[in-house]
Amino acid sequence: MSNKDESAASYPRNIRDFQELSSMKPSEWTEIELHYNHRAMSDLSPWLNEQGTHIHSQIIQEIERRGV
Repeated sequence: MSNKDESAASYPRNIRDFQELSSMKPSEWTEIELHYNHRAMSDLSPWLNEQGTHIHSQIIQEIERRGV
């Protein structure tokens, strides 16, 4: 199995990739997608640029708005 295959196998199948999600508002994301990307962006927060920080903030706001 190649590294690409291993990476694809570990990515949750019920979550659209970030490239697809980035063209949508967080209000259109599923709860699973919100939580998964919130966790990933939290882990990467020291290295996020201004745009990444803004997207992460939108994700947090959407999680709070939904109360999940």
